[in-house]
Amino acid sequence: MFEHIVQMGPILVLAGLIAGWVAEAASRAGGYGFIFDMVFGLVGSVVGGAIVWVFISSDTGMLAMLVIGCVGAALAIAAQRRLWRSASTRSAWGGGTNPSTVSP
Repeated sequence: MFEHIVQMGPILVLAGLIAGWVAEAASRAGGYGFIFDMVFGLVGSVVGGAIVWVFISSDTGMLAMLVIGCVGAALAIAAQRRLWRSASTRSAWGGGTNPSTVSP
């Protein structure tokens, strides 16, 4: 088990960092910063790889683990952007108040 973690851990880290970098490069204008994208990509990759390794199969290859890590990272980054965007929109409008109905 330890040998498998030592082999697949760097692949998951690499997948998360690559996905974070791609997310930042693809949305330069609307991103939340290089560090946030890298951190969320790394966390999503490791969590996604761990879920697959524990629940589905512990006998996955390196290429499959790279793809799984990229998918997990992409899901984590997409979820983070959706949650932060909706939270910032609500707070900018005063907790859900429509700015067009507020009198000056």
